[in-house]
Amino acid sequence: MFDRIIAIDWSARSRPASGRDSIWIAVDDGRDDGRDDGDGGGSGPVAENPPTRALAEAQLRRLVDGAIDRGDSVLIAIDVSLGYPAGTADALGLAATSDDQPWAAMWRLLTTLIVDDPNNRNNRFAVAAELNRRISDGPGPFWGCPPSTAGRTLTSTKPASSSIAEWRRVEAVLRTRGRRPSSSWQLLGAGSVGSQSLLAIPVLERLRRTYPDVAVWPFEAPATVTIAEMWPSLLEPWPVAVRDEGQVLAAAAFLRKTGTHALMAGVPIDVCDEEGWVLGVEPDQVPDDG
Repeated sequence: MFDRIIAIDWSARSRPASGRDSIWIAVDDGRDDGRDDGDGGGSGPVAENPPTRALAEAQLRRLVDGAIDRGDSVLIAIDVSLGYPAGTADALGLAATSDDQPWAAMWRLLTTLIVDDPNNRNNRFAVAAELNRRISDGPGPFWGCPPSTAGRTLTSTKPASSSIAEWRRVEAVLRTRGRRPSSSWQLLGAGSVGSQSLLAIPVLERLRRTYPDVAVWPFEAPATVTIAEMWPSLLEPWPVAVRDEGQVLAAAAFLRKTGTHALMAGVPIDVCDEEGWVLGVEPDQVPDDG
């Protein structure tokens, strides 16, 4: 069990934003005595709503610093894809140029390419177009963008086909259970997660480089600070004014109540170098392909 749980609903907004469809960060320190140390999580989960990714990153670092100063362990559960379908790193030529595992090579590449300024202006569509060029020299696998940014290697609509699977295995499992997760490739549209992932991974990579004992689950064994993927739509949000806030509050409370070690058990070994997994998704009925 982790001492501090941080649940994050990330956002790819291109301007500062609050409320609906913006960043929400819930913190739960597991205390029932009403005590608050000044950085959140005193009595049950509490949520904050930083208007930019830069402010959210600074807040996340403060929360991690505060926990480490107390000798506490931290789980950062975030609503983005932390990995990509098997074969992505190879298609980008990363296997031949890096000693990292595929997921780590992808994180390093995205951190190099993504530009995201303090007011949320970013180049995610240009990066997706460049990745498509390297993978297929045409549209796909990334797709979904405003018509004004569409071009030869990135289109507003989904390409007819792609050389890489649309779904990771965990998403295929969820679909067999009647759930409808979005593909990591979809950048725009209701429920999409692709843009959020492109913009969150560099933030998380900087955390990995800053702190000495950070792990990304399930690629690595849990550590003092552990980053993991969650999907809040698996839970009923708390009844508050903003659904996104209710989702992170519900997620933080659920992770505290259920115990994260049980939620991390039984992940298929073949997703632990590139695709990743979602906390709390039982890996039975895993199909052979997506």
